[in-house]
Amino acid sequence: MMYFDNAATTYPKPPSVFRALSRALRDCGGNPGRSSHRLSLRAAEMIDDTRCDLCELIGAEDPSHIVFTLNATHALDLAIKTRVRPGSHILISDREHNAVYRPVCRLARDKIADFDVFSTRGDVRSGLQRLLRPNTDMLICNHVSNVDGALAPLEEIGAFCREHGLYFIVDASQSIGHMPLSVSSFQPDALCAPGHKGLFGIQGVGFVWLRSGDSLSEFMEGGSGSDSRDPHMPHSLPERMEAGTLPTPAIAALAAGVRFVRQQSPAAIAEHEAALLSRLHDRLSCLPGIQWLGRSGGGLCSFTSNRSTPDRITQALDRADICVRAGLHCAPLAHAALGTQRSGTVRVSFSCMNTPREVDDFALALEHILKEAEG
Repeated sequence: MMYFDNAATTYPKPPSVFRALSRALRDCGGNPGRSSHRLSLRAAEMIDDTRCDLCELIGAEDPSHIVFTLNATHALDLAIKTRVRPGSHILISDREHNAVYRPVCRLARDKIADFDVFSTRGDVRSGLQRLLRPNTDMLICNHVSNVDGALAPLEEIGAFCREHGLYFIVDASQSIGHMPLSVSSFQPDALCAPGHKGLFGIQGVGFVWLRSGDSLSEFMEGGSGSDSRDPHMPHSLPERMEAGTLPTPAIAALAAGVRFVRQQSPAAIAEHEAALLSRLHDRLSCLPGIQWLGRSGGGLCSFTSNRSTPDRITQALDRADICVRAGLHCAPLAHAALGTQRSGTVRVSFSCMNTPREVDDFALALEHILKEAEG
């Protein structure tokens, strides 16, 4: 089987991830932060080590500012809803996933805040300036589009946010693990990411890095393992945002995935995936009727064909044991920007596990499928 759906979740995982998961279930079976016996302490130590690993990966300094979540959607909801204020105006990019679009639509529907969509193409700064209002206080942007791999100019956007006092949230779902990433370069206030995509963890954990927790409200309340007499959540991070039991086995698997990525090096991974994308572009450009929508990052691209629909192409590829994804990819704003909102696209997304030979075999299979569709 050829697996080209890594933007949804990476597969296969490195063997070290499976070993870490098994070891956590066997040796770290206690509830972290809830007891003083060795199994609980081992779990807590492993989780603290994972925070440190993530900080080193993203160029952050304080591991306590890594807050674990269920996934990137949970992280984004937390970042948005703990910071939004009644009467706020929010700017979001034209490449946002529904993990951002739906929360801000809900805020608008509930008349808590309203929003505008800015373009990530052309003169981004001028476009942002035109949309700026006196009550604009938040900007949300994904780093790499999950539809066409478009890379947002985060350094430019981050500088704009600092100039105008905007709270800057970055969705790194399709960039983390796929390329070098440092919060010092674009200086977000919150960076949100999943554990199961480019970091090769398992589903069930993500994280948000917060520059500061001082201006944030609680997202949910519950047990924190400390200050149990206090009816309120602890003031300090990460406990303030981590109510309830953490997914210890998933965090252990994430730690192994992060170490794998660091061993490979994000720069080497980016170079490998860029070479695969270039090879795929060369192969597909020889096929008539293909519209290529690949851009610049994240090891992914999309395409359409005038010979068949994305759904039919994907189904035919599945019969050939090739996994890709068709449709709108939970990103209607991106498809509106690309003009593909009617039928969506076929998305191909790589990891460092994929090979040039697989790209060649994919192109041959696609050529055969399109010839059959033409009749």
